[in-house]
Amino acid sequence: MWLYTRPSRFKKYVRAAAAAAADGSPAWVLVTGASDVIGKAVCFELATQGFNVVLHGRNPAKLERSRDELSPARSFRILILDAFECHNTDAVDLDGIVREAVDDIRLTVVINCAGAGPRPTFTPLAHYGRQDILDTIHLNAAFPAPVARAVIPILLCNSLSPVLLLNIASVSDVGLPLISFYGAPKAIGHVLGLSVWNEMKTDHHDSRRDIMVVSHRVGAVTAPSHERREPSFFTPPLTPWPGPCSRAPGAAVRSSSSISRNALQQLVLAVLPTPLADWIMIEAMREWRTEQDDAAVGKEARVMGNNTWW
Repeated sequence: MWLYTRPSRFKKYVRAAAAAAADGSPAWVLVTGASDVIGKAVCFELATQGFNVVLHGRNPAKLERSRDELSPARSFRILILDAFECHNTDAVDLDGIVREAVDDIRLTVVINCAGAGPRPTFTPLAHYGRQDILDTIHLNAAFPAPVARAVIPILLCNSLSPVLLLNIASVSDVGLPLISFYGAPKAIGHVLGLSVWNEMKTDHHDSRRDIMVVSHRVGAVTAPSHERREPSFFTPPLTPWPGPCSRAPGAAVRSSSSISRNALQQLVLAVLPTPLADWIMIEAMREWRTEQDDAAVGKEARVMGNNTWW
C-alpha cells in the first residue's frame, strides 16, 4: 500500500522530455479509449500534469467534446481508429494511422484505456449472442497488442528521455462470474504488459530506465456515465482520477491497481480461503445482476408508460 502515499511521477516524463529535446519540443501522451469514463479521467490528469494529449477513439463527436473540456493551456490531437476493426488488416492500416498521428511530436507516454464490456453487463455466457462475444474479445484483447507493437519503436526512438507504456487492465481477470468473456480478454491485456516489460529487459532497454512498461488492474468504479450506484467498498468513485496511476511509473512496480480500494479488495480476497473468497465474489455479482435487472424492468415500465395513449 506504500504506492498510494507517493506523489505523482508523471511530471518527470514532462521535464525529461523537455530537457532531452534540442528544440524544446513538449511531451505528448497517447491515450486510447480517451472519450469514455477511465480514459477521459486519465486525460484530465495528464493535462494537469503538463502533457499535450493525443485522444484516441472511434466517435469524432465524443472526442471533440472531451477535447473541449480539457485544459486550454495544453495542445490536443484526435486519432480516429475503430478498435473493433483492428483485426482486419485489409480494412485498417493501424501502424500507418498511428505513425501519421504522432510522427511530428515527441511521444513519451502511451496509455491503453480502450476497453468495454457488453450490454447488459452481468449475464451468463450462454445468454449472449456470438457477435457480442467476438466484439468484446476484439476490443479488450486484440486491440492492445497491435497498438503496443506500433508505438514501441516510436517510444524507443524517443528514449533519450524516459518513456512509458501503461496498460489499464482489470481485476475481473480473476474469474468473476457473469462477465466471463470480458474478464478473459482483460487477462490477456494484463499478461501482455508484463511480457512486454520482460522483453524490454531481455534486450536491455531497461538498463538506463529509458522505458517502463506497467500494467494497472482496475476494478468497478462509479461515474456519471458508467455505474450510477452509490460509491461503496466494491465500487469506489472514479473522479478525480486516482493518483497511483501517475505514481507507479518509475517505481519498482510492474503491476498494481490504480485505485486504493481496488487494491485493498484484491489483498483481502488473496488472503482469504478460496471457498470464502469465491462466495464473496459470487454474492457481490449476484447483487449487481439483481440491481441491473431491476433497473431494466423499471426503465421498460417507464417507456411503456410514456408510450401509453389514453
